[in-house]
Amino acid sequence: MPTRDPAALALATSAAGYLLTLTALAITAIAAPTPARRREARTVLALLLNRRP
Repeated sequence: MPTRDPAALALATSAAGYLLTLTALAITAIAAPTPARRREARTVLALLLNRRP
């Protein structure tokens, strides 16, 4: 039985977007062609995970 709760849908959409952002940044931090870009991606990833860069 599908649920039609707008708050649950908004939460699920937000969580999925956040996880996709973290995944994209993690891949960028690993596969970026230059060290500067890898460093920047790692810094942003650390900020999103509430850790010190």
